[in-house]
This record gives sequence, C-alpha cells and structure tokens, in this order.
Amino acid sequence: MLIILTVLLLVAVVVAALIGYAHWNTFRPVVRHVETTLDEQLGDKSELRIVQLSDLHMERQSIKPERMAKIIADANADLIVMTGDYLDNYDNLDKFMLYLDEIKKIEPEHGIWLVWGNHDHYLGERIDDLAEEISAKGIRVLANEWGSIEFGAQRLNIIGIDDFCLGKSDIPRSFHGVEDGWNLVLSHDPNVVLHLEEHHKVDLLLSGHLHGGQFKVPGAFKLFPMGELPKQNVISGMHIVNGKNVYISDGMGQAAFNVRLGTRPEITVHTLRAA
Repeated sequence: MLIILTVLLLVAVVVAALIGYAHWNTFRPVVRHVETTLDEQLGDKSELRIVQLSDLHMERQSIKPERMAKIIADANADLIVMTGDYLDNYDNLDKFMLYLDEIKKIEPEHGIWLVWGNHDHYLGERIDDLAEEISAKGIRVLANEWGSIEFGAQRLNIIGIDDFCLGKSDIPRSFHGVEDGWNLVLSHDPNVVLHLEEHHKVDLLLSGHLHGGQFKVPGAFKLFPMGELPKQNVISGMHIVNGKNVYISDGMGQAAFNVRLGTRPEITVHTLRAA
C-alpha cells in the first residue's frame, strides 16, 4: 500500500511540475524571422517588413500589452497584420482595446490590418460593434474584402478572407477586383488554402488557428480534427501548399487552457524581398 501511495505521489508531483512548466511557457514569447523572396522588382525599395500577430485570446493571454508592443516596435515593421481570434467574450473588450491602443502607438508606415477568427465570431452580432470600435482607431478590418498599399514602385494587395473554420469565407468576393501587384492573403484558418483555385494569385498567405499544437501530444489532431492540413502534420511555420506559400503562426494566446508544451507564444517578423 505504501509503495502505491509513493508512486501516486511521484506521479502527482511530475504532473504538477509539467503543468507548471507549460503555464510558464505562456509568458515566454519568441520572435520568429521569416524571409520570403518574390519574383517582381521593388523599384527603389528593397524589402517590406511585416509583423504578424495571431490568436491573442484575451481570455488566456499572459503577455502584458506594453511588453507585446515593445517587442513589435523593436521589429521596425512597415506593416502590422493580425490574423484572428482576439476574444470570444464581449466582457474582455476593454482588455483587447488596451492591447490595440499599445500596438497602435507604434504607428507603422502602412498601418494595421486584421481579419476575424472563429472565436471572434462567437460574439455573434456583436462582432459588428467590435468592428466599428476597431475601425474608429484607424485599424483596417477586412471581412472577405481587400485593400492595397504602395511601397517603392510596387503595389501590395492585402486580401482578408473571413474565417474558414465556421464557414464565413467568401473567396470569390475576397479576390473580386484585385489589381496587379503582390498578393498578401490574411485568413485565420490555414485550411482555406486548399480551396483556393489556380487563378487566385497568392504570394504569401498568413494564418494561425492551430497554435502549433499548443500542448503537443502525439496524435492529438486525430482526436480533435482541425481540418486536412493537421492530418498532414502541417501545423506550424512555412509550407508550400498547392504551389502557394502559407505561413502558420503559433499565436500569442492559448485556447481552452492557459498552457503550452512543445511550443511558445509567437510574434512573427516577415520580410518580403525581391528576387
């Protein structure tokens, strides 16, 4: 009996230590630098630096807004993009606005652009109120639509496809009328790339949603299906899918539980360069 109790105690200690370590990881963001070389020339500007934030999940966010903004500011971004899942409870609106206000102080040359994720749509009709408050801060909300910026002699089209996971995507509408230039696509769920056709020109698609596995347990994505890409072990980082460059961020927040194992919160600095 004593042996059994000793074993149970040891197991409890190991589990507690593992959970403690996993929670500690949520306070330890990493900055990942990704370079993408494209064919077209840039004229008098050799590169464009883009900071990507994804999956902030206000309900389970460990990084303080000032610290997050400092990391972003140090990246000297020309453009900031956010790829969904900011909150799923309207009670956390004020908290989210604090983060946006800190990020807004950075004032990147080409502004801040964002798309919705599945958790944002849990707000129901109140997502329209959220869009109004965000837009009032001068931040561009893209819901199956696009806009563009000019840098050097080049145009960058920023195409925002609404969340694929909940069936909010309208791909034809998102690309309708897109002009010549580089196409940067923002869409929370990377699985949307499997539904883009050949004529949908994509130079780089930025997404999140999968949290890099968050609490990496072998076979977890078979127990909790999150689309076709995870079944192919495409859950994090840069991939070429059907000839299109797709980057999947591990995100800054956590879903369900505020723990991470085998992955850490991520801020991504993308540099687009001409060949």
